[in-house]
Amino acid sequence: MLLPLFFVLLFACADEPIVDNSQEENTETQNDPLNCDATKRPIVMVHGALASGDTYELQFQRFESNGYCPEHLFVLDWNTLNFGGDATGELDALIDQVIAQTGFDKVDLAGHSAGSSTSYSYLSDPARAAKVAHYIHLAGNPQAGPAGPDGEVPTMNVWSEDDLIVTGGEIPGAENVFQTGKDHYEVATSKATFLEMYEFFNDEAPEWEDIIGEATVNISGRVVTFGENTPMAAATVNIYQVDSLTGNRINATPDFTLTSDDNGRYGPVNLPSCVTYEFEVNTGQAGDRTVHYYREGFLRSDQLVYLRTIPTSGIGGILLGGLPQDDDQTVLAFYSGSRAVINGRDELTVAGSELATPEFTAPINSTIAMFYYDGNNNQTTDLTGIGGSWALVPTFLAAVDMYHPTEPAGSIELELNGKKLVVPNLKSGTDGVIVAVFN
Repeated sequence: MLLPLFFVLLFACADEPIVDNSQEENTETQNDPLNCDATKRPIVMVHGALASGDTYELQFQRFESNGYCPEHLFVLDWNTLNFGGDATGELDALIDQVIAQTGFDKVDLAGHSAGSSTSYSYLSDPARAAKVAHYIHLAGNPQAGPAGPDGEVPTMNVWSEDDLIVTGGEIPGAENVFQTGKDHYEVATSKATFLEMYEFFNDEAPEWEDIIGEATVNISGRVVTFGENTPMAAATVNIYQVDSLTGNRINATPDFTLTSDDNGRYGPVNLPSCVTYEFEVNTGQAGDRTVHYYREGFLRSDQLVYLRTIPTSGIGGILLGGLPQDDDQTVLAFYSGSRAVINGRDELTVAGSELATPEFTAPINSTIAMFYYDGNNNQTTDLTGIGGSWALVPTFLAAVDMYHPTEPAGSIELELNGKKLVVPNLKSGTDGVIVAVFN
């Protein structure tokens, strides 16, 4: 089936117009992104430390834009704060489930960072290696040879000279892909990596390099605790359309109210594309904070919309348990879902203050999330780092002293490399914590 270019929305909801060339016949054979090819082998992906399955959010959309069925794409969520723990048993159980569910005798596997170590360990067993057709090693430590006890699993190794978290290198006998300009997180999430992954898994290049848009998007995801990825059952997810200029809800009542299942999964729900939404999540458990996620508009259906809750115990509880609960101030977090914010490369402003600075976004930190609140309790924005428990995690996370008063009611604007999100100045005691998500 030929696809009119009217339906091809390239990846930028706000910045790119819909191209309407529907009067011109497109004579090239194209994949129809509205249908999928059930003959494509299922893929299982494993995330790294302090991450969750949504590491692969954009990659899933790229694979689906090129004919992969959503039900053939899987992620393993594992407890990244269980230091010294072994997730290979969980990975084996998931792969067995995928094989039983899809009818294939093998899967394709990819692992990023610490997830690559888990994957190599998993593939060291002959019976387990026999379940994997191809393996992709993303931003992982160099290995002596391809995966498998005898190096029998076809292996692609992708690393970047600008990844300052893991020093990669060639794996003898593997297909080695050396990148430049990609930070540690980008090695897993970038379009360049997708192109390599797709061709390695399929022995041909993808039809589409960019994500293909849809007028209506099907949205689902998981409610899990930060870092530990413990699924939160029976959590309430309220979805509100918001005014993109103010962050305020269009309607007082939710457009949708969903409840997570025993695995923390919620949805699916159909939404119009390229519309800004707030996802409010409440676990209903005593002591847990309400968290409000504000997201850019969705270009395409997305099954990896993760809503992280704030744990009350463990390492995650130590890190986030000190966030203020103070109705005089807003507690705000920034999250970059596809790459780190790097000083000298990126621009990030919050309420007009430039925060892509050497202190908070040095390349060695690979910062993907920042928390903003009045750490000094002086009702002043000092723009200094907040110490304490944050010192436990010198990479990926940062905390900045910023005071956002809640009176009068207003908005806080965040801008990352020209893309903007506006959120309301909610009361951190009564309302909870805000997370602004950029993809």
